[in-house]
Amino acid sequence: MRNTLSGLALAALFTSLGLAQTPAGQGPDRTFYFTNLTSPAELTAMTTTLRTVVDVQDISVDQAHKALVMHGTVDKMMACEWLVHQLDIPAGSPPAATKDEYRMAGENGEVIKVFRIAPSASNADLTAVVTAIRTIADLQRLFPLSGQNTIIGRGSRDKIDAAEWLIQQVAPPVGATPTGNSAPYPMAPFKPGAPDEVTRILRLGPSATNRALTEVVTAIRTIADVQRLFPFETGQALIMRATADKVAVAEWLVQDLNQQSHAAGVHQTAIPGESDNVVRLFYLNQPGSEVAGLVTQLRDTAEIKRVFPLTNAVPAAVVLRGRPDQMSLVETMVSKFNTQAAGNNPPIE
Repeated sequence: MRNTLSGLALAALFTSLGLAQTPAGQGPDRTFYFTNLTSPAELTAMTTTLRTVVDVQDISVDQAHKALVMHGTVDKMMACEWLVHQLDIPAGSPPAATKDEYRMAGENGEVIKVFRIAPSASNADLTAVVTAIRTIADLQRLFPLSGQNTIIGRGSRDKIDAAEWLIQQVAPPVGATPTGNSAPYPMAPFKPGAPDEVTRILRLGPSATNRALTEVVTAIRTIADVQRLFPFETGQALIMRATADKVAVAEWLVQDLNQQSHAAGVHQTAIPGESDNVVRLFYLNQPGSEVAGLVTQLRDTAEIKRVFPLTNAVPAAVVLRGRPDQMSLVETMVSKFNTQAAGNNPPIE
């Protein structure tokens, strides 16, 4: 069962504790004193967190008293009270309470959630997770607290759930084994009438370098037209969001590149409903430095517009997308490239 602390519950808590409240819209002045997050940097980070997530702009640091002084609506002050209680704990200690969500009042009913990241995660990992969530889940009210290895987010229920799923996939709790390729995760459309999309996490083999990972990202964007795509270097993971047919092309490419040996011949898949629906992957027997010339000729002679060299693959490869009638010429050109001695034969006609 999900534990959610609502504004109404906190209102009752405020009353029972004798904390002053003012009518909705006027808002109280509040001072929050800190026990653990007391350094100037920590108080500044908490200030930014509350401004970003709760949208409290009238806030200042009282360093002498290790406190934050702020003014805002009752609901916002309640949300700040809850967040301070959640976050003002010693680094590495268990959460201050079992409740890990706060639901804002109002029609939107947005949720504030504290995501606890594995203590082994580096600051770079934390930053990468935040960027992935913003890119894939479109959750913009998001702020990391590196000292706590914590990310605080606010958004609609579906976006918070998507963020939680992403974190479980790429930054699992201590003792949990990182997952392999994920199952498709259904995403709510950006707007009514938009096509259904899924999010998937695909992983390259353990020997893949960060340069190879970046190269595959560009290849997927070029060939499959997957634009919401983020490389997570820890675990060589690719996090992507697109329609199911586009994600299927990305999966095909990653699976082929992950093979321990790459047989000669045509490696092919298709994108339904497109005129340039044939996708092919050719492994080459010349160094990656020689592939640029082939790519230029494929664009100029075969009029292939979507073509990308994979110079960090072993062996080097080229992936392209075009019409069925273009493929005979492509095969001839790639065959000649593979049989010529690098730099010794005349260019392919």
